[in-house]
Amino acid sequence: MKPVLRTLVAAAIVMASTTVFAQTAPGASPQAAAAPAKNFDIFVDKPTGFAFVKLPGGWKFAGKVSPSDMRHLPSTVLTSVVAEEPVQMADDQPRK
Repeated sequence: MKPVLRTLVAAAIVMASTTVFAQTAPGASPQAAAAPAKNFDIFVDKPTGFAFVKLPGGWKFAGKVSPSDMRHLPSTVLTSVVAEEPVQMADDQPRK
C-alpha cells in the first residue's frame, strides 16, 4: 500500500509544479468546482478510497488509499471530475 501512496504523492507533486488549478468562489456548486481531468491527473473516490490516474488512453486503476491516508491527500489530487463527453447509457440516451 505504501508504494501506491508514494507513487500518488510523487505524481501529485510533479503535477503541482506544472499545473495551476483555478480557484472557485465560495458557495459554488460541486459540479462547478470540479475540473475536467488532464492526462496524468490523479483522482481519488472519497467514498471507496479507490485511486485512478488519467492516462492518454483513459482512466487506470492505481490502488486503494487507506482511510487514514485519505485525510492527508495533497491538494492536487482530484476528488471530483467532470465528464469530458456525455456518457452513453444502455437505452441509447446520452447523459451528462
